[in-house]
Amino acid sequence: MNKMTKRNGKIALRLLAAAAAAGLAGCGFNGPEHAQFTAQQTHPITVEADVATLNVGVVPGQPGLTPSDRAGIEAFAASYRQRGHGPLTISTPSGSPNAGAAAVALSDVRDLLKENGVTAGDLAYTPYRASGGDAAAPLILSFKRYVAHATACGNWTQDAAFNPSNGIMPNHGCATQNNLAAMVANPADLLGPRQMGPADPGRRNTVLEKYRAGEPTATERGQQDSGAVSEVRQ
Repeated sequence: MNKMTKRNGKIALRLLAAAAAAGLAGCGFNGPEHAQFTAQQTHPITVEADVATLNVGVVPGQPGLTPSDRAGIEAFAASYRQRGHGPLTISTPSGSPNAGAAAVALSDVRDLLKENGVTAGDLAYTPYRASGGDAAAPLILSFKRYVAHATACGNWTQDAAFNPSNGIMPNHGCATQNNLAAMVANPADLLGPRQMGPADPGRRNTVLEKYRAGEPTATERGQQDSGAVSEVRQ
């Protein structure tokens, strides 16, 4: 290798190093404040514990629950089945003029909850001290749930028309994060995976019996379960 070749090689290496330095400088990554963070980091979703409550009016002499109370309890039971954690607690008034009527209403509420999928094992009971002059002290239904919140959107402080560093706008991904926080069925799922539910002993015994008899253990497929490849050509 002659001197001219070595010299040309050194010049080429210097040019490549200069181009790389210029490229890095053009990206503008001079510190953590310029890093390309994801929307999950710049607009995190926070999940907090909350208590959902429902007051059921109790009027002495009233024959059973009103239609509006029944509708409210049914909706409350559905919400508990979907997002409830721990027991559904029923608090009954103590010391109020309608304490006796509250005991009668409690039985109606319990029956209605059972009709809507809330079993006796899901319920907890506690009294609360009501005012002696409060003749309409309610039954209070409550359960623990989780709610999700994302950061507020609308940060347009950076000029999108002048962005020499080609960085991400401060508002990037904010709407997506807020939509996710609003749409997630159970925000507790954002904290971690759910625990496995109990096994189905009936199905398990059926499979074992078929296995011992040498029969297929898979579920039989019906006509609606069959599928065919479409013959439509693109």
